[in-house]
Amino acid sequence: PESSPLAGDEQAPVRERRAKADAELLERVRDEPAQGAGLLYARFSDDVNRLVWRLLGADADHHDIVQQVFLKILQHCDALREPEKLASWVQSITVNTVYEELRKREVRRIFLRESQPAEIHPSLVHDVEVRDFLLRAKAILDKLPAKERIVFALHILEGQTLHEISATCGYSLATAKRRLAAAHRRFSSLISHNPDLVRLFTREAPSASGVQASPLTEEENDVDIEVEVES
Repeated sequence: PESSPLAGDEQAPVRERRAKADAELLERVRDEPAQGAGLLYARFSDDVNRLVWRLLGADADHHDIVQQVFLKILQHCDALREPEKLASWVQSITVNTVYEELRKREVRRIFLRESQPAEIHPSLVHDVEVRDFLLRAKAILDKLPAKERIVFALHILEGQTLHEISATCGYSLATAKRRLAAAHRRFSSLISHNPDLVRLFTREAPSASGVQASPLTEEENDVDIEVEVES
């Protein structure tokens, strides 16, 4: 059956109710932190855990990072000026927390010459073959610079468009596109000698999460790539 042209509008009342509920939740957290914290965790724990998993894989520090996310949310909830945007704000906090962790790991590798093999959370994967596959995939993802890894994971694993990535990460659309293109080039080069990973991450195959990678929209493809000087 053909989809109705108003199909998108049918979701508007749902989004409005959710935004209103999130605004009420944020007010509860601010007024009654002890009770509000539990409600906040119940509302967003699945979302935060899923996003951390998508960005880091089966990481040994997964639970610690999730705790850091919720601690930051509670510490900075007064800074959110638009309570109805709580969900997108939580997503941004999660992405930034993971990015900070990746940057710390980069610094440790550079200055402390750490060369530990990639780890996965032992309670999350039991099958030996699957564990070996995830270790290989994670080892390659760990070689991507933090900024590229974040946009790559959001696009491939979360299925986000460039517009959504730029909003989540606070980048311009052009910066998001440039970093995604760089991540694709680097990742493709890294997996070129691993047929299993090549098959998994080609456009014809579904992503590791079962979400098809989002193609760039015509508007996103038309964005000029800006030159950014890294500090």
